[in-house]
Amino acid sequence: MKILVFSDIHGNTMRMTDAIRIHLEHGGVDRVFFLGDGLTDANAVMKKFPNIPFDAVSGNCDEFFLSYSDREFLEKEALVTVGGLRFLLIHGHNHFVKTQRQFAANYAIQKKADVLLYGHTHQAEDITIDGDQGGCVRMINPGACDSHYNASYAVLTIENKQLVCGFGQAK
Repeated sequence: MKILVFSDIHGNTMRMTDAIRIHLEHGGVDRVFFLGDGLTDANAVMKKFPNIPFDAVSGNCDEFFLSYSDREFLEKEALVTVGGLRFLLIHGHNHFVKTQRQFAANYAIQKKADVLLYGHTHQAEDITIDGDQGGCVRMINPGACDSHYNASYAVLTIENKQLVCGFGQAK
């Protein structure tokens, strides 16, 4: 199973579209996760790929582009089980990922997530953090698909409940 993870596209739909098309041409895509900041744009991209399951959460910039009444419908997090693993999707701004990743790790462990997927920092990374009260969680940030320098996304492959994470360069 292959999952593409995007965050922070900030209007740059072409990079996300091209990445999905490339993976469809070379082995396929089973699912796409979007971690906020460009939610309206990501939804527009995914309409081009109606056969790919799509899960998304909103970021700190998304609420500025919606009317006040629509903001209440934004999902700030999602817990999704795929390939036998529980993924917690957040943008990260409400969980202090720029300054206190431990807070986000503890939250994900409390939610019984195997993997925390987050954005907001625009920095791609794949780390494991121990919880303050026990347990640990793998934390993956796909980076920013909008970034003019090192634009990236994550490529997750799951086989027999084993997760392999790689990063693609969005061009």
